[in-house]
Amino acid sequence: MADEGYGSRPRPRRKTFLVLAAGLSGVLGLLAVLYLVGGLDGSTPSLGPKNYSAHVECQVDTAGSQGTVTISGTITGDATRYSVTVEVIDAASHQQIGLQTFEVRGTNAFEGTTAAQAPIGPAGIECKITKVA
Repeated sequence: MADEGYGSRPRPRRKTFLVLAAGLSGVLGLLAVLYLVGGLDGSTPSLGPKNYSAHVECQVDTAGSQGTVTISGTITGDATRYSVTVEVIDAASHQQIGLQTFEVRGTNAFEGTTAAQAPIGPAGIECKITKVA
């Protein structure tokens, strides 16, 4: 009567399967996160601050109430890739009229266009790099 208990004994295989399934799910999740942040493309992302030198120029083209800003720039430094955010500002009012983020990989140049809120003031526009990651 010593072995009389309530219910059946838990099967060791069930526990082993659950542990293996949880471990596999964790590994697959980690690989998915690394892929999304770019850690599996052959380059190691740097977690610390990046040393860089950057320059940006902008030109605005307006037609009525519509405006387009052409942004071009360069960035050089010790990393293989950068995320560069450029803010376009009305020079007279100092209000933001455009914002563009560039993913720079394998080159040191970036270029693109962004819509700008018009009308642009008579003093023109200013562009500045607001974030580099």
